[in-house]
Amino acid sequence: MKLTLIVIAIAVLLFLVIGYNIILQFKRKAETEKRQIIIKHKQVIQETEELLLNATSLPYSKVLTLVLHSRMHDSLAATLHMDPSLPQVRQRLTNVKAQMAQLKEAPGQSEEKMFRSPNSDREAIVLLQQIKKIRAVLRAEHAKSKLNTQTFVIEDRKLELMQLNVNIDNLLKRAYEARATRQFGSCKQLLRKGIDTLNNINDKNEALTTKQQTLMSLLNDVNEQLTQASSDDLKDRQEKEDEKNELDLLFQPKQKW
Repeated sequence: MKLTLIVIAIAVLLFLVIGYNIILQFKRKAETEKRQIIIKHKQVIQETEELLLNATSLPYSKVLTLVLHSRMHDSLAATLHMDPSLPQVRQRLTNVKAQMAQLKEAPGQSEEKMFRSPNSDREAIVLLQQIKKIRAVLRAEHAKSKLNTQTFVIEDRKLELMQLNVNIDNLLKRAYEARATRQFGSCKQLLRKGIDTLNNINDKNEALTTKQQTLMSLLNDVNEQLTQASSDDLKDRQEKEDEKNELDLLFQPKQKW
């Protein structure tokens, strides 16, 4: 009888140990998943903050700015829901709510007038990378039904034209450099490429229209330079030929009569 009780006690104890280990493993797994989700939301918040900081160099519309703030709001709220013992997150969530309320009341801003052309190839690359990230964010928010299709199409097109703006600015910079070094063939090739690209855009904004006029004006200037250079070259050759004829006439053998 005692042996039976001992065996039962050992079995119960073993069951309790196994059960405790299972519960402990489950809690560890849940805690790991929780940390991973919080880290993911933290990355989303940091990325969104970086994108908002670029509002000084890239013209964000009111809708786009609200989308970014809403994305940050959702990640902060999700983080706080998973771990309420984070006073800094709670404060940031309050600040974002206040910013969103101000944005909704503020008038829309003109994106075209705010656009600032990149000053270097490096800056152009950075801007293009940021635009690519913002477009990815828009697609993600649209996929989560945070943004209706019509608004998504409009805002994504604005970003696409903004991307084209940066590329045309970079093309113009290279064209000016080619003209300065008298590489007229490369310069004309760049200008024609830009003009052909813009000719195929039906919904050009004011900035792109201005750039198209600049491209065409610069191409005309280059063509005039080439015409003038060709005329000057022809004139030089003619003068050299006349000079040669005069010298031949001066030094030709005298005829005996």
